Amino acid sequence: MLSYEALQSFKKIYADEFGKEISDQEAMELAASLLTLFDHVYRPVKKEWLRGSQRENEKLDPETKK
Repeated sequence: MLSYEALQSFKKIYADEFGKEISDQEAMELAASLLTLFDHVYRPVKKEWLRGSQRENEKLDPETKK
């Protein structure tokens, strides 16, 4: 659940971006959908993955070693 202030901020951003005023109900639904999307997409990078990626980069370009 968004706070009243967060909901009003979302509505202002939406109006600025799309030129359309939306109701509190519609704003709450859109904001919840956006937060759900971010929850599914954003995952912290595990240190093992980062080290593996760095090793792959070093194999491709030995000059990147430090």
